[in-house]
Amino acid sequence: MQKYLLLPFFLGLSTVGFAQDEFDITIEEEPETRSATGSFGQRLAKEASFVNFNGYITNEFKSVQGRDPSFDQHYFNVFISSQLTSRISVEGQLEYEHAGKDIDLRYGFADYELIEEALIIRSGKFLVPAGEFNEYLYPEYLSKTVERAYVNREITPSAWGEVGVQARGRLTKLSPKVIPYYSVYVVNGLHGEEGAGIRDLRGNDRDKSANGNKAIGANLGIEVANIKFSTNYYQGKYTNDNQLGLSILGTSFYMDREKLSIWSEAHTANQQIFTDIDQNEITSLRKYGYYVLVGYKITEHWEPVVRYDQIVLDDAPEADRNRLTLGLNYHIAKNAVVKTNYDIIQNGGEDVEDNQFSLQLSIGF
Repeated sequence: MQKYLLLPFFLGLSTVGFAQDEFDITIEEEPETRSATGSFGQRLAKEASFVNFNGYITNEFKSVQGRDPSFDQHYFNVFISSQLTSRISVEGQLEYEHAGKDIDLRYGFADYELIEEALIIRSGKFLVPAGEFNEYLYPEYLSKTVERAYVNREITPSAWGEVGVQARGRLTKLSPKVIPYYSVYVVNGLHGEEGAGIRDLRGNDRDKSANGNKAIGANLGIEVANIKFSTNYYQGKYTNDNQLGLSILGTSFYMDREKLSIWSEAHTANQQIFTDIDQNEITSLRKYGYYVLVGYKITEHWEPVVRYDQIVLDDAPEADRNRLTLGLNYHIAKNAVVKTNYDIIQNGGEDVEDNQFSLQLSIGF
């Protein structure tokens, strides 16, 4: 920027040296020198790398049957992004959860565009492309309900980030109306104790265990007129002994029109456990879940929402759940919404009186 501000000055000097060479204008680069103030940040700023700061805030009030109601500042998260060149960009999200109780890096990756949108190499910690919700719609200012669907918590545990490398792209040149898209990746993978809940297997950012196996996965989808359909697959070992595996298979359907939204995901997981560790006998626990959500904007601001979701766990039938969510969203602005939800819940097929009323304010800024 400083060079451009000095441009009139150099143009003036060029008229002084006109007799020597009318077209000989030399602008010397500013020498790279150390300074007593600042550090790497200031030095990078001089290289004209423009950095964006955005984020979102989510405040909630919840009242569950038989419990005291409570307030929670669920998230105050910050996005940091920069377009270094036309082909290189970086982005990260810093998570500040439950008023600072949990602080984490949700993701931080670099993208290198090899062939326009058709082939992009992503490296670092990225959101796993395991369904549309985990990769694109989990932030509360975008999602339609206060609570995430059971399947998005315990089968594909959003927000699910992994460290590795990914090839991805959108084939926009094939057709302006029908756009295929894809992702394939290799990551450290979910990791933990035998038979642990899938959500508890997150966080293997540095694979220091004896499990040298890396997880692989892919997502294939197609977009037609604001309708997206995709299928995804994930597979890898999850225990230190490198013997027990976990696979996840899912599908997603998302339609967002001017007023009507229909969202649905279904995922199933096969998680291996030992039936007899001495005999090395292994079996698989099957876990599956799904949800269907419909929202309709009756006005610019008001949007009633209905969702039904269910989860079934082989190893813990008492934890099987289904839920009917009745919601009403008031959109204050494009990225600001107040949500009111009432959840009617059954656990293990029984009503144990844990229905929930929720109120949430979420703003993306």
